[in-house]
Amino acid sequence: MKCILKIRSLVVLVFLFISIFISHSVNACQVPVFRYALERWASDKYELAIFFNDSLSEDQGALVNSLDINANIETFRVDAKNMSGSEVAKYGNILVPEGKVIGQLHYPWSVGRGNRSIDTDVPLWKGELTTESLGLIVDSPVRKAIREKIISGESAVWVILGSGDKEKDIAVEKELKKYLQNVSQKIEIPEGVVGPGELDRVASGEVDVEDVLRSTIPLKISFDVIRIEKGDPREKIFSLMLKSYVPHLKRAYPNQNLIFPVFGRGRTLEAIPASVMTEEIMMKACTYICGACSCEVKRENPGIDLIMTASWQDALVGSEVVVDKVLPPLTGVGDLVKSDEENPYSEGLPGSKNSKDDDLNLNLEDELIGQFPINWIIGSLLLAVLSVILFMSIKISRGS
Repeated sequence: MKCILKIRSLVVLVFLFISIFISHSVNACQVPVFRYALERWASDKYELAIFFNDSLSEDQGALVNSLDINANIETFRVDAKNMSGSEVAKYGNILVPEGKVIGQLHYPWSVGRGNRSIDTDVPLWKGELTTESLGLIVDSPVRKAIREKIISGESAVWVILGSGDKEKDIAVEKELKKYLQNVSQKIEIPEGVVGPGELDRVASGEVDVEDVLRSTIPLKISFDVIRIEKGDPREKIFSLMLKSYVPHLKRAYPNQNLIFPVFGRGRTLEAIPASVMTEEIMMKACTYICGACSCEVKRENPGIDLIMTASWQDALVGSEVVVDKVLPPLTGVGDLVKSDEENPYSEGLPGSKNSKDDDLNLNLEDELIGQFPINWIIGSLLLAVLSVILFMSIKISRGS
């Protein structure tokens, strides 16, 4: 009898644990991904290695120091004539012409961690660092436009990289706008989002603090489109930043338009080639961007940050709501280790790590953005354990 009571007590404990677990899983943050990214995710920093001989001249030093502090770039100064072993191992032997400064731009380390096709030790851009080249690195007309549109409340700005065929580019832009218009009429803001003026509901325990907007920027489902002409010198480095993130698509679609959504503080997902764009694909992508932020940890979400020169905090000043929240302690090393980030709609793209085909036979529909949460899988396993315990309890009970 004591054995039966112990088993039944264990069953009750397991049941309570599962109930709490599932309850926690269901109560995910309701703030849309695009808004959560804008208000709460700091941009990852790119690395700009600056090579010179012996020392920087006064003018060169002024150039390097002119880098806008609001650009998500971290600089590293390296004397090419006196490189350390670790610097040679990372950058190789760098030859700098006399009187010049050479720059190497690298993706943030987190990009290589989530995308095995990108080696962050290989420079995204390399060339002479001048006032002009530095200006192209940190900003461009398209990025300025994106920044303004996002601050005005756009859910995402879709960037089309031109193919070189203007007639074709215009047709793709027209088709994309049609799909986005249709999609925007079908997607709704997740229920449970709380405005910044309703903090009393948090204090009362009625809503979770993570469901509270941190600014009064209009919350709406709205998309805009910007097209970059192929070869536009003002967007040279920005275009390179986008294309180099998807090398397998560049190889598979060398003369096609690639379409990137940009949201939050300049975050983007893997591109959609124009030839595979459908309303269903666009619905999946937009559903992810506008859906409830099921995982608040940035590293657990797909995509990369682009270089955007913007004081995001200043943009939110006057409307920003600061809410203090005590974070739970880490439960183990698993909290510090990030699994591979996957593009939410790239299943089957040629050359991608999720590719099932080596040819252009795509199967994008197989990969849904709203994938079944891993929490529910774990919960199912726990339920299976509970079932076994219940079975044992009944068996022992009958045996006694």
